[in-house]
Amino acid sequence: MVNRIKELILKEGLTSGSFADAIGVQRSSMSHILNGRNNPSLDFVIKTLQYFPNLHSDWLLLGTGSMYNSEQKTTSQPVRELSIFDPTPATVPIPVPEPKPQRIAPSTPEPIEKQVVAEEKAGKLVAKVLIFYSDKTYAEFFPPENGE
Repeated sequence: MVNRIKELILKEGLTSGSFADAIGVQRSSMSHILNGRNNPSLDFVIKTLQYFPNLHSDWLLLGTGSMYNSEQKTTSQPVRELSIFDPTPATVPIPVPEPKPQRIAPSTPEPIEKQVVAEEKAGKLVAKVLIFYSDKTYAEFFPPENGE
């Protein structure tokens, strides 16, 4: 499969770095694959087939059939090396990170006084109140006994 990837890179007129950037893999991963250190992962194959929609999957995976579904170069956008000095937009797709979920603020609890009154009305008496501080300390409060 490594030889077919090299052939694809040459046929598309790319460098290994621009190929890696185009399909969205690390350049170091691309180097390891081309040097035989690692085998291409399923993710690598899927990204390659998605970026080159006319690439024949049997050819890439098994080496059977023709390189392209129709014997032409793929219709993928041309890839060029990126430069910070180039004012024209790059044709390499840039992955957009998924938005992080918003943290939902906890609901404000009722003031302690209201809770104490409500519990006392239900026939329960408060035995102890704990307050936890952000510096990981806490304080204990004991209500007066027998309604004192």
